[in-house]
Amino acid sequence: MKAKIISQPCHERLPLWKHIPLTTPFVIFLEPSGYCNLKCVFCVHGAAGQKLKKDFMSVKLFEKLIDDLSAFPDKIKMLRVCGNGEPLMNKNILKMLQYAQEKKISEKTELITNGILLTTDLIENLPRFLDRIIISIEGLCSADYQQICNTKINFQNLLDNLGALYSHRGKCIIHIKIHNEAIFSESRKKTFFDMFSSICDEVYIENLVPMWPQLNTAYSTNKFRYEGELIKRQTCVQIFKGVQVQADGEVVPCCIDWKRVNVIGDTNKNSLFEIWNSEKLRKLQIEHLSGKKGKIEPCKDCLMNDCCDFDNIDPYVEECMQRLCRK
Repeated sequence: MKAKIISQPCHERLPLWKHIPLTTPFVIFLEPSGYCNLKCVFCVHGAAGQKLKKDFMSVKLFEKLIDDLSAFPDKIKMLRVCGNGEPLMNKNILKMLQYAQEKKISEKTELITNGILLTTDLIENLPRFLDRIIISIEGLCSADYQQICNTKINFQNLLDNLGALYSHRGKCIIHIKIHNEAIFSESRKKTFFDMFSSICDEVYIENLVPMWPQLNTAYSTNKFRYEGELIKRQTCVQIFKGVQVQADGEVVPCCIDWKRVNVIGDTNKNSLFEIWNSEKLRKLQIEHLSGKKGKIEPCKDCLMNDCCDFDNIDPYVEECMQRLCRK
């Protein structure tokens, strides 16, 4: 096997609890597009797409957000270009990524995509502006995509484009992942690795988990997304290390708040620096540290931390609270 079998999260992690409160976020998530070209059965676009607020981020707003990041005392560790939608649906995505690269506001920049909209221009230029491209694969043939994503695609075209992207990658890492519901036998597992391990640097099979609150799914809650069993968490870690900026500029504590119950700011009116240091976010952080997650919407039904995140600050809530309140 050519590619390294490894899950997508960073495996060289700082202990989050030691750094709370962060003067500079570890990660900022930017959503270029709230629209998606797929309607996957396990995603809000497939199950509740009509209830989503959807927009395309303008170049002007994206550049404003990148400029905002220069106000923090340090570089953010990660700029992740993703959200509820497919980033490549934004026709200005290359212009946006080039601006972010030129401003050098993050240690690393990643983009998450389903890869279906790759064109020659994107194949040749995306790797120039990114440190890693994460491609989510939903099946092993066109029929799988029709069943899982309710969308007709040309699977061979997807394979060819991913191969071309890999050949143009330069220093950019290509990570390809698929969920276990699409790999339900050893033969399909072998087929997946045979198909993709020669056209990526990293490859992985993730467990499909019910990470979306307020969305009914039939998937098991006893597995961790990457490996091992889930661990029940009382305190959210997402709200302490970054925020999600939606395509229209509204800010939520994390992408899981797809209904935007906890809008903590609007980047059309305030800077990311102001929103990160706002009373709204601080109040939410204190409520979580005080053990009130079960009383907060949509946090009370969220399994993101239990199923998907390696960070755990539950043993250190008192220490984190003391430092947070001293700030």
